[in-house]
Amino acid sequence: MRTIKRREFLKLSAALTVGGIAAACSPAAPAPAPEAPAEPPAQAPAEQAAPAAEAAAEAPASAFKEAPMLAERVAAGTLPPVDQRLPEEPLIMDPVESIGEYGGTIRMMDMGHLLMTIGAEPLVKWKRDLNGTRPNVITSWKWNDEATELVAQFRKGIKWSDGEPFTVDDYLFWWNDMVLDETIGLSTPAATRVNGEPMQLEKIDDYTLKFTFAASHPLFLDLGARGYYNSAWFLVPAHYLKQFHPRYNSEYTDATEILARYNNRLQYSDFPVLYMYKTTDYKADDYVKLERNPYYWKVDPDGQQLPYIDKFDVKLIPAGGSLTELAVLQSIAGNIDFQIRDFNLKDVPLLRENADKGGYEVRLWSRGDFAWPWLILYYDYPDEGIVDLMYNQKFRTALSIAIDRDQINEVAALGLGKPRQAALSPESPEFQTPEGKEVYDQWVNLAATYEPEQAKALLDEINVKDVNGDGFRERPDGTALELIVSVAQGDTQSIEAMNLIKQTWEGVGIKTVVAPDEGSVFNQNVSAGNVMIRAWGSAAAWGLISASPVWAPVEGVSYCMGGARIGLYYQTGGKEGIPPRPGSMLETLQQRYTEVISTNDPTERTKKLLNAYRVHIDDGPLYIGTIGDHPSALVVNKKLKNVQNTGLVAGWDLGFPGTADPEQFYYAQ
Repeated sequence: MRTIKRREFLKLSAALTVGGIAAACSPAAPAPAPEAPAEPPAQAPAEQAAPAAEAAAEAPASAFKEAPMLAERVAAGTLPPVDQRLPEEPLIMDPVESIGEYGGTIRMMDMGHLLMTIGAEPLVKWKRDLNGTRPNVITSWKWNDEATELVAQFRKGIKWSDGEPFTVDDYLFWWNDMVLDETIGLSTPAATRVNGEPMQLEKIDDYTLKFTFAASHPLFLDLGARGYYNSAWFLVPAHYLKQFHPRYNSEYTDATEILARYNNRLQYSDFPVLYMYKTTDYKADDYVKLERNPYYWKVDPDGQQLPYIDKFDVKLIPAGGSLTELAVLQSIAGNIDFQIRDFNLKDVPLLRENADKGGYEVRLWSRGDFAWPWLILYYDYPDEGIVDLMYNQKFRTALSIAIDRDQINEVAALGLGKPRQAALSPESPEFQTPEGKEVYDQWVNLAATYEPEQAKALLDEINVKDVNGDGFRERPDGTALELIVSVAQGDTQSIEAMNLIKQTWEGVGIKTVVAPDEGSVFNQNVSAGNVMIRAWGSAAAWGLISASPVWAPVEGVSYCMGGARIGLYYQTGGKEGIPPRPGSMLETLQQRYTEVISTNDPTERTKKLLNAYRVHIDDGPLYIGTIGDHPSALVVNKKLKNVQNTGLVAGWDLGFPGTADPEQFYYAQ
């Protein structure tokens, strides 16, 4: 993937045949510019940029090609020619397999799946193999020696889907008028703060922006590539949203309308976007229909404007519906072309049995996860007696070794998972060295065997005993002890696993309640500190890149270890949330995280990161894992091409499936 000046492309097109261009741009040929690094070098960082294109005479606009449906609009005079719609440096996308053909519709289910497929357009984007990042919305960037200042060059000439120019003013509007404006109330993304202090932005020109941080922040761009909700979501059309902002339009007195559109942009057909498809029709709990963005800013090596596929037709799930069940049934009926989530391993035999009937293939991608489910203990729960037990290592250990992971693996995952402690993804870069492998092995095997008698002994030791003879243990003060575990209603694997855990926990005398919840209600309860424990399927968690709040309480998100309010306290520099207990392992993790992210040298940073993980080994388990690192089903229409054979099903923090570049998917004729 690389950029090329439009004039350079036109010159090549005038001089060469299409086949010559394809050969010159093939993956085997030397790239005209190196991929930009994921982090700044330790010494004197140099600007990462494509070589300047030499001056060239203009060639016919037909050097670029477009989809027939857009060519018709150009001919009718309702759309500018394709060369006027592309930026000065279109991003050239090398295909996974082959140059594609225009046309067709992709059918899928679930708004979340759609967002993860088309919405990952960050400043820099993960490579398909996750080996570093690549330029995307920005073409080059330069850090100062201390990694406190970053100057980024935005891709010149990108347009919104309505044809309006995209400039740094759009990013500044999001930051100044939506994040920093307290009347709007957007939370400050974790990557935009250092030591609780928000970044400062300075406009150099329409396409150059300077970022300044309170301390060293070399991972800013990597953290900003974390899926659609941490990347493209921050790129907003100022010219559109200003009409709903109270500061710019007195008809609006609060943030209700602007936030509704910001948070639910795919529900609005008039909302301009930068990603590959724009909404044409939406009906709540029924469907959303999209068509190609005529101003999308990427092309293939032959100069064909992407995407290849014309439209997306997405079925939404009505309230109370089972997404997993409907996804399986719709696949078997031949109504699904690309579905990368919402299947359980137990669905695989049925899906494969009906693959020919449904016209699809079943591929197994890695989940890349560390536990499904993992049990998040919320140390910010308002019941101090429960929190006292959570902070007690012997209590946490007793809960962990009172789980029969082998049973969960056989019943819930067809024996294809790995019984383990929750210890991040084994693919995470820091675990690839000998020292990293040692830390990972110690962590993943910590308190991960089924030892019910030892669990009983530990509970007795901390005076958690059955004092009234009812078969269930009481707290040390003699009052009733009941663990309440929240589980998402549609997460059938976690529900099945928790029902098994309930049996073994109650087998050692811990009364347990499994409480299915609806997602939005759960998030509200987490923010208020009203959730005790949650069982949840994890994602592909890479320690610093995608999953800092998984191992350290540093971000106010629902999956933050320790609790969202404790993470929010760190994220806001103590202005919001609640602190961890002084001297606790949670406070130590926050301190070590701060040291890690402010370290410029990658080797030294990795050493500090592994040292931070040792808190989980020495004082752990701090949360509880079950099974993980198992495959998951991917349903792909047999005619759909350029879908890579490997990837991460649970990789939304790393931008999957958007990282697989769906703009170059196409149907073979």
